[in-house]
Amino acid sequence: MELEKIKEAIASVTRDEELASSTCYEVEAYARIWPFVFLVNDWDIWNGSRRALNLQVVRWLEDSGAPYDFFQIRTGFGLMGFKDQAAARSFELRWSAFSRTAPASNGDWNPHPIRSTFEPVHAG
Repeated sequence: MELEKIKEAIASVTRDEELASSTCYEVEAYARIWPFVFLVNDWDIWNGSRRALNLQVVRWLEDSGAPYDFFQIRTGFGLMGFKDQAAARSFELRWSAFSRTAPASNGDWNPHPIRSTFEPVHAG
């Protein structure tokens, strides 16, 4: 995500102007260390308390082997930083809420228990 968009998002929801300015400064400093940064507030990566990453996400990140960092700003925002653009893109595609394009099942199709194929559900 573009750094200016991250700062705008923070400023738009932080009521205190001084806190917003301070938080934006933190984001700028973070982006100097981690060149590929994502604001991950609406992503499906949080644990139940929204204070850390979900264990599945941590395992995925560790398996990828690329350097990364998770930073939670005191205003509640979460940032993910990456050194490598390919790793950042892979993370974004896997975990961002925007990449969830598979339609929800409407219950019309179920896997067949023996053939492992999809058979229509017959009413009757």
